[in-house]
Amino acid sequence: MANKKWFLPSNNISINGTVHLPGDKSIGIRSVIILSQSYGISDVHNISGGEDVQTAIAAIKKLKVQIHKINHNHYRIFGLGIGFKKFKGIINFNNSGTTLRLLTGLLATSEVDVKLIGDQSLSKRPMRIIPLMEKFFALFHPKNKNYLPIQITGYPDSAQSELMVNKPSAQMVSACILAGMNSHGITTIKAPNLQRDHTELMLQYLRYPIKIKNKKNSKIIKIRGKQFLKAEKKYVVPGDPSSAAFLIVLALLSKNSSLSLPNVLLNPKRIGFLNILKKMGGFIKIVNKKKQHGETVGTIQIKSSLLKGIKVNKKIIPNIIDEVPILMIAASFANGETFFPNLEELRIKESDRLLAMENNLKKIGITTKRKNNDMTILGLGEEFYSNKLITIDSYKDHRIALSFAILAMVSTKRILIKDFDSANVSYPSFLNDIQKIKNKKFKQIVIGMDGPVGSGKTSVAKYAVSKIKNSLFLDSGLLYRFLAKKHLDQNSKKINVKKLIAIAQTITLKQLQSPSLHGQKINKLVSTIAKIPKIRSALLPVQRNIIFNNPYQHVFVSGRDINSKVAQSADLKIYIDAPLKMRAQRRFLELKSKNKDITFKEVLKTVANRDYIDKNRSNSPLVKTKDSVLINNTGRNIRSTFVKIQRLIRKVQSKKY
Repeated sequence: MANKKWFLPSNNISINGTVHLPGDKSIGIRSVIILSQSYGISDVHNISGGEDVQTAIAAIKKLKVQIHKINHNHYRIFGLGIGFKKFKGIINFNNSGTTLRLLTGLLATSEVDVKLIGDQSLSKRPMRIIPLMEKFFALFHPKNKNYLPIQITGYPDSAQSELMVNKPSAQMVSACILAGMNSHGITTIKAPNLQRDHTELMLQYLRYPIKIKNKKNSKIIKIRGKQFLKAEKKYVVPGDPSSAAFLIVLALLSKNSSLSLPNVLLNPKRIGFLNILKKMGGFIKIVNKKKQHGETVGTIQIKSSLLKGIKVNKKIIPNIIDEVPILMIAASFANGETFFPNLEELRIKESDRLLAMENNLKKIGITTKRKNNDMTILGLGEEFYSNKLITIDSYKDHRIALSFAILAMVSTKRILIKDFDSANVSYPSFLNDIQKIKNKKFKQIVIGMDGPVGSGKTSVAKYAVSKIKNSLFLDSGLLYRFLAKKHLDQNSKKINVKKLIAIAQTITLKQLQSPSLHGQKINKLVSTIAKIPKIRSALLPVQRNIIFNNPYQHVFVSGRDINSKVAQSADLKIYIDAPLKMRAQRRFLELKSKNKDITFKEVLKTVANRDYIDKNRSNSPLVKTKDSVLINNTGRNIRSTFVKIQRLIRKVQSKKY
């Protein structure tokens, strides 16, 4: 299944299984470029089919180095030694900034005259390495231009240089290393020590003369140029941790999920996002760690978890810059705020990812706060729970597209993603992998049941839960009854709203099971409590947390504003009704067993008064929404009503699976 241009993800999925990830993009590109400089035949396995890696292969082939495709992820490279043969022409880097910058290091020191071009996105991103390459006497035309298209005339007799890289950019450092490798003498590079180090590790593994002196916040790299680089008989590219990040967040946030990802790259400078997710409370376990071609690899195991907000340390940002978008999705569902500082590097990726995330999160209904290049994710806002279909723009950026696909899959939010095929840049097999691990035996269905007092919605829901396995019932009215009881317990005439709001934030399902919540005093007070706007607002996140963050397959929720307010995205919406006198009679019989002195007339008056208050309150009145199915619960046999609901559930299931 190919990634589509327009994509509407399935909602609320569960996953279970194992995924063998495509090869890491960064290492895949480096293996192709570096082994093209070896002398001899190298076989590289598990190369990603993503567009960026394929761009690197096409560029190397154009520069007269033979590369044969053996099968879908196995390539054979016929290296001719360091430096490229004489070449004049055009090389298209499409959307691959890594290929552009790394290969420019070799082009700058080879006998070439090349026009460098790229797609619209790459042409908007600064090259940033031109002043460094000019140290090797390469010429760039026009002068003082920092964007594609640009002409480069390489200098094949370049000599050693001393370079200073001020930004923590692996691409800039790698370009300098490769330029030094193709120059006479020993090139010295001083750089920060926060960025990825795949180029250094690969050359060390291949026993090329490169020395690295690591300090606390910086490093000094010395590389001797024009030396022999051996070919590699079998180089296996480890699984891509950046692609893994999407599946990991999917497993953490989705219900009843368990996932295993074998042979994933575990370079400490690439898995900072794992430490952040663990700090947020995610169940993530690493097993079977080993060394492979100079890099650490292993198996990552993940299970569904409840996450909490944290403050991300600015020092780790350079190591997680590619994973920030998906971490923002995780933060959106966390309990509390999550702060991301120093995100300026995010603005010069395939898109302005900081702006793209801010715009799309707000559009979906997630509350954010940005100050310059710092972003705080505050959590799910009111608009998130609407049942509107939202179209978001991926800005043709693979990480934006994949991040919002995950958001839709772990929630009930209906999202249509524009230019989702941009995901082919890094993860072309994404949809195939999702299909492989999608748990078709588990699909959570939320059934919202509104209706007036005494309509039988609570009895029907309780009956349904007794008949349907793995089900949960929440009577949202019990939340207001619980607060009404708390007020009565205080023996105070004036309702202390502030105190009740504080109590509301601590309510658990177990507390709502007390039989003492159905007394007549509570019956008379509950409408008054329920129409206080501040209390209703305080209880909204409590109700939604219970409804949407539980492991049950069927969630029945009854109340007065479930379908119109609390759970607008419920999978099945039902409005249960019955004539006033019938509802009053049911209520009377229910209360008579607890209070022998109560009269039918008294109950009838209470029910009629409750109807008037519920239907005429300004805040979330009782209404039948247009998409709710009306069920007249006038029969004495509760099973007949349940059968009707069961048929509707099956109809929903047939569409969702």
